[in-house]
Amino acid sequence: MIRLFVSDVDGTLLNEKGQLEEGTIEAIRRFQREGGIFMVATGRNPWELDEILSQIDNVVLNCVNGAVLCKKDGEVLIGNYVDERYVRLIEGYCRDKGIPVEYHGEEKTYTTCDRESFKKRAISTFGRRYSDPEKIFDKIYDSKHMCFGMRYEEIPCDKIFKIEALFMNEEERIFLNKRVKEEFRDCNIVSVEAMGNIEITSALSGKARAIERFCELEGIDEAEVAVAGDSGNDIGMLKRYANSYAMVSGDEETKKAARYLALSNREHGIEILINKICDENES
Repeated sequence: MIRLFVSDVDGTLLNEKGQLEEGTIEAIRRFQREGGIFMVATGRNPWELDEILSQIDNVVLNCVNGAVLCKKDGEVLIGNYVDERYVRLIEGYCRDKGIPVEYHGEEKTYTTCDRESFKKRAISTFGRRYSDPEKIFDKIYDSKHMCFGMRYEEIPCDKIFKIEALFMNEEERIFLNKRVKEEFRDCNIVSVEAMGNIEITSALSGKARAIERFCELEGIDEAEVAVAGDSGNDIGMLKRYANSYAMVSGDEETKKAARYLALSNREHGIEILINKICDENES
């Protein structure tokens, strides 16, 4: 029996328009009514999920790639910061190449990049995954929580959950990935090929580790967990749990990490998968 269902957000839970479809909402509610716990596991910040999850109650938020585990009402269960020296190093690597960097803090996300330069890169990259990239950009980044054009000395380097180098072409991503893996020894480093991103969190973080900690708190066995994702930052949890599903639209490395494949987000994959799990729980 599956008691905890964990879903990645972008490319998995949301459709290609960045929306949570009504059928998926109903499937999640069914799972919850039948005693299941629904968790999202995402690289996003908790505040970015307010609108997306507005129609679902009692969601557990595994955010910033496992650096923050919290309840929807804001109660933090786990929080892990990146060492301050790495926050300073990444800015030096990226500044000369014009690569945007986000620093995800407790209440805000900071970048030294101005908004227009940031938007230009973002829209080009979002076009790989979304049908209306400009709308997605506005939805994510037009927020009181997002701070553009910051002077580096204004960023609270000792309170950063995740560093994210963004919207890189393949050459830039390979270069930076090699550099950080050589020097960032006690960090989790994830390269997200589909979005041209590299994400850096504390070695104590990780989607899989946050799930493990939550299961310890709730008394949930690993056989009672199902996970679903589509990209590089999902590989850890897909390898960790036997009931693992990669979306058929995911990248090849991610699909190899999962035990099963699910239909893509364009084919209502999560809705179908959750209803299937509910049917099996009942049998």
